[in-house]
Formats: sequence, C-alpha cells, structure tokens
Amino acid sequence: MEDIYLFRKELQNLGYCESVVNFYPKTVKRFLEYCKKPREYIKTIDILEYHQLLQTTKSRVTKGNLSQSGIAGKMRAIRMYFDYLQRTGQRKDNPYQLKIKTPKYQERKVFTDEEIRKLYNKSTPLQSIILHLCYACGLRRNEAAELKTKDIDLEAQLLYIRKGKGKKRRVIPFTKQVKKDIEDFIFSSEEKEYILNITAERIYLEFKYLLKKSGLYKQGFTLHCLRHTIATQLLEQGMELEKVRDFLGHEYLGTTQIYTRIKIQWKSDSI
Repeated sequence: MEDIYLFRKELQNLGYCESVVNFYPKTVKRFLEYCKKPREYIKTIDILEYHQLLQTTKSRVTKGNLSQSGIAGKMRAIRMYFDYLQRTGQRKDNPYQLKIKTPKYQERKVFTDEEIRKLYNKSTPLQSIILHLCYACGLRRNEAAELKTKDIDLEAQLLYIRKGKGKKRRVIPFTKQVKKDIEDFIFSSEEKEYILNITAERIYLEFKYLLKKSGLYKQGFTLHCLRHTIATQLLEQGMELEKVRDFLGHEYLGTTQIYTRIKIQWKSDSI
C-alpha cells in the first residue's frame, strides 16, 4: 500500500524514533486489513468496532489480553494515520472521533533485595544466566536471546551489544560472579554461537517458571521488571541519569527518567 509507505516516510520526516516509524505503519496496515474496505470509506463505527476487538485480542507473547497501554498505542497509530490523510488532502474529513484515554502512568514494579536472592537461589543454571543477563546486565529479552559468545569478553568482564533496540550499540561491564557463572555455563555445554541458544519466547517462559518456583508468580512481576530493578539500584547508588540511560540502551533521556519516579525503601548490593 503506497499510502502506508508514505505515512511511514511522514513519521521519519517528523523525527519519530525508529520503533514508532516501524510499529505505527504495521498497526495501520492490520487495521485496514480488518476493515476490508478502501480508506476513504472507513467510518467512525469501523474504528470503534476495531477498538472493541482489541479488548479481547490475545498477546502473542504473554497469551493474555492486550494491555490497555498497548491498545492505546495501536489506536494512537490509527489516529495519526487519519490525521495525516486529512492534513495531506487525501481525506476531507477525519473519521477518528473517539475519545480514548491513555492509561495513566503506572509505577514500575521492582524486586526487593530478598526477592532477587530468592530468584537466584531457586534458579537452574540456565535461569541463573538469564537473571545475570536481564538483571545484572540490564538486557532486554531479545538482546539476551541474540547475544553471541563472541560478544562477551570474560577477561575484561565486558559484554557487547552490537545491535540493540534502535540499532544502538553499547558496552556493559559485569562482576566477577557473573563472569564465573557465564564461564561455567559456556564450558559445561556444547560449543555454540549464542550464549543461551534459546528463543526470546523461551526466555520469557523460563522466567515464568522461575517466578512460580520462587512463589512470586502472582505478584504481577514480568521479565522486564528485572531492568526496572537494576535501573533503580543504579540510581539509588548515585549513578548519573545519563549513565543509566547508556547502560539500559535508551535512545532518549526521558525514557530513563521514568525510573526516577520509582520509590523504594531498600538498598541492594551488586551481584
């Protein structure tokens, strides 16, 4: 669809980040496929029905219903698409007349020091490495899944993310304990290209199993909470916000500033 391509170019020209430039056009394409009619014939009722459909749509990752923030993001993409069509004269009217409230900020959940210890104590060797990568090193799930053995310098205790979110590269230091466990994990298994040698979805499932073993499954924790936890620790220990941004691989400082809103009552030693 040419208009989807042009909409994507419009987002690029307006300076939106790469994730928005990629996500919004795909979202709009799925919406148009659902409507099964030319864009000029789409009405407000079509958008309303799609919004209602999203309320019962299952996430391909969590298998549960889409979050309200996720739904709001999809609807925002559709609204911006019709704003673009009207602004460029491709439609005289704008069918997006819905007033959908974006969910208010929700405080990020973080693990306590005791809960982190409980996770490590209950973990298998594989689950322990997942904790090291996603907690101690602050990696995203996809980054952990795509991490290659050649990207870890055990001697220098450095981990290289060659292509993170938004194609950002970064170097992450790790502790002697992390070094020892990764070293043992690598040499105790067959030679392989990737450290974990499992998919991002399998990482999620392994962490889910670990939460259940640790008695933390029903407390609303997700794998991403590990990143929130290490970010909170670093800020509590006095690391500058800019350095925490670089550690996490955020493109914008505003994204990292979310973590300054977390209020915790504990200090934690580094692993």
